[in-house]
Amino acid sequence: MNLVLCLLSSRRFQTASKIARTVPGYEHDPEDKRAHEAFQRKFERDKAELRRIGVPLQSGVDPYFDTEPGYRIARSDFELPQIEFTDAEAAAVAAAARLWHQPELQSGTAQALRKLRAAGIDVESHAAAFPVKALPGTEAALSPLLEAIASRRAVAFDYLGARDETAQRRRLQPWGCAAWRGRWYVAGYDLDRAAQRVFRLTRIPGKVRLVGPEDAYTIPEGVDVLAFASEAEAHQTPSRAKVLVRPRAAWGVRRRADQIGPRRSDGDEVCFTYTDTPFTASWLASFGADVLVLEPPELVKETIACLQNLAEDRR
Repeated sequence: MNLVLCLLSSRRFQTASKIARTVPGYEHDPEDKRAHEAFQRKFERDKAELRRIGVPLQSGVDPYFDTEPGYRIARSDFELPQIEFTDAEAAAVAAAARLWHQPELQSGTAQALRKLRAAGIDVESHAAAFPVKALPGTEAALSPLLEAIASRRAVAFDYLGARDETAQRRRLQPWGCAAWRGRWYVAGYDLDRAAQRVFRLTRIPGKVRLVGPEDAYTIPEGVDVLAFASEAEAHQTPSRAKVLVRPRAAWGVRRRADQIGPRRSDGDEVCFTYTDTPFTASWLASFGADVLVLEPPELVKETIACLQNLAEDRR
């Protein structure tokens, strides 16, 4: 880094002798033959390393000041072009960064946000219009699944299907993950059932374990995980929700409703259909005291659990 800063700081070619005098790490007595030879070897290694990683190192002679060959880095060749995003692009990056709360996923997004802010892009203001949050349990399953997809390793996990009373053990060769209407899915080849399957991540109650060797399978060409996810959701049996909404509040719930009324002194009864109880409960809980879930009992129970978890997190 010291050598790069030195070669960027001047338009003139910097000779090896001048670099030895000015750049920290190269100090030595030029009259000491062994020390000077060590410097030359180190300097040659550093130049080779800079070229290897793509730094545009130039060599030449400045006829007005030196006869010894020198080196420089042209700033125009070294600097990246100005980063420019449209509002929609900046919002997408910021929204994606706000999705992750798990430490191993958060570090990369935090670094990306710092780089965007350094480039003068106000990502937080763009993100305000796109409130995104991962569902509870989604991140813990998604991280090892992405790792398994990258390394082509099978995974094992417990899965609680819509008709299951207890979680069942599943083994899968994952092909990809996709989000559809706020829910994350993984698609792949079910080793026990010898068929393609799609799983919703919120239905994985425990840990996802990577099993077996790397490069154990090949992902079929043309796999469309998003299409699998949308098709899987289309086959879900819908349920009917009835909630009480405070007057002039929870407009997101009102927009989703297919029936509003009757009106009561403490609010409006609102009805809508849904297929994913944990997701719907988490969404309704986000409205706080503005929404009271009335029916069905399983949605009431799940929403209360979400509110209790929120209360515990704030303690």
